[in-house]
Amino acid sequence: MLAELEIVPIGTNSVSLSSVLAEVARLIDKSGLDYRVGAMGTVVEGEWDRVMVLAKQCHQAVLGSTGRVMTTIRIDDRKDKPGTGRITQKVQSLETKVGKPLRK
Repeated sequence: MLAELEIVPIGTNSVSLSSVLAEVARLIDKSGLDYRVGAMGTVVEGEWDRVMVLAKQCHQAVLGSTGRVMTTIRIDDRKDKPGTGRITQKVQSLETKVGKPLRK
């Protein structure tokens, strides 16, 4: 399963959110799950229970340092493509169809 986590701290006085989100990045990295950080969210690959536990940990970490947090989770789960490696296979498939590497 792939899940994109978007965690938005609300109620912080800082214009830059990277210092608040650094703890989220540490939690994701420490999880042992495969992931890709994006400019507006992070895609994580793993089994449902592990991904949901991680999403909760990340949400609570931000809530612990700000007054409010909004967490959005988008899930891509396929019966016909079990296992791991989809996090890179999806991009590779698109690049093949485009005919060249894309910016990452």
